[in-house]
Amino acid sequence: MELLERLKSNILIKLFYWSVRVGMGLTFIISGTRKLPGIKFTSLPISNPVGAYFQGMYDTGFYWNFIGYFQIVVGLLMFFNRFVVVSSLLMMPVTINIFLISVALKMKGTPIITAAMVLGNLFLIVWHYKNYKAIFQRPL
Repeated sequence: MELLERLKSNILIKLFYWSVRVGMGLTFIISGTRKLPGIKFTSLPISNPVGAYFQGMYDTGFYWNFIGYFQIVVGLLMFFNRFVVVSSLLMMPVTINIFLISVALKMKGTPIITAAMVLGNLFLIVWHYKNYKAIFQRPL
């Protein structure tokens, strides 16, 4: 991982890191606000598979709102250095789920965007690999 440490000193890589971090944080906050009580995520009719999926999720009520609040909190945590490591980990299952939903529902173009989210999230996790290193080492 010496290569990663050298890359971290490159100004363009640092700029990319901050772009991904801010982009992921804002994406989660904005997407989360679209799941708050009384707000529909999409206006597609339920005859459309995407509209039916999001209507079904919306109809769950508490669960849909929980996802929204969770996304907002995790997105906000991304802006604090103290919590960026944990927020990157918390984002990963959500971004993978969003990607899988976009593929399963055959959303045009969306799988490309959501795949970029997964890769961006993975980039953030790799960036902070030192924080996770102890988890993968053999116990004493």
